[in-house]
Amino acid sequence: MFEKIGKLETDPKEIRNQPVPKDQHEAWKESWGESYVIKDCMSHDDLEWLTDLMYRKHHKRRVRECGSLHYWVDPEIIQSKFYDKWKEHIPELDPNSPWEGNYVMTATPYNLHIDTGRADWVKQKECIPGKQLVIPLFACHINKEFTGTGNIPPCGIATFKNRFIRYGTNFANTNEKYKTDVFGTESDYNNLECFNVDGSKWDVDWTKQFDSELREKYFSHYKKEWLNGFELENVFNFKRGDLIVFDRSQAHSSINFMKHQVTMKALLSLMTTTSYV
Repeated sequence: MFEKIGKLETDPKEIRNQPVPKDQHEAWKESWGESYVIKDCMSHDDLEWLTDLMYRKHHKRRVRECGSLHYWVDPEIIQSKFYDKWKEHIPELDPNSPWEGNYVMTATPYNLHIDTGRADWVKQKECIPGKQLVIPLFACHINKEFTGTGNIPPCGIATFKNRFIRYGTNFANTNEKYKTDVFGTESDYNNLECFNVDGSKWDVDWTKQFDSELREKYFSHYKKEWLNGFELENVFNFKRGDLIVFDRSQAHSSINFMKHQVTMKALLSLMTTTSYV
């Protein structure tokens, strides 16, 4: 019975990592840049409007066994309301290209992945991945150190320097089985082609271990081998009012907020595109 609320009719029956057409590779790179945060971009009224949209006007939702609840709304509604405001800060936004994404309410931190979407959707819309926008809505915690301070314990998101021209992928460098219902999982990093932010090919040493202190500080919720060859770019705190921006081709991950006694957080994750015909 749980499967009825844990899966959607749009979830693919079979996960296949289809290659990105070679003639699109340079176009994918055109919008790449360093990840950043737009401080205090969203007003209280903006965030309440988005939260009300999530609760009252979603058209489908999914509950995951890991402790995540996803809500979907029509992204055109959000795009039309905030495009002009966000365009001032994010020049790569394309007014004529569709956005996708969903709300996330979660009690568990996400693992290492990229959100470049599914090949079938991208081809149907004749577009390529652009920027990913993360908008914190709220966080709940039982951390007494932060109680009554108005501040939120660490529960943010980390971006990595590693960028990939491939459709949505989880990264789990392991012989053990790991999968999700949405994206395929890359478990053999020797097969990965990686790029720098300037679009040049990066000959990564996939046996190089991630810094142990950074791993313990941020990523102790998954196996250390999963971080082999990855290099940290930024860690953004989860602050109401901020807007976090990074490349959809860029590997990213939640930090381990459970260790800071954060019990739940809610956010809107939007994936923009640019036209490609």
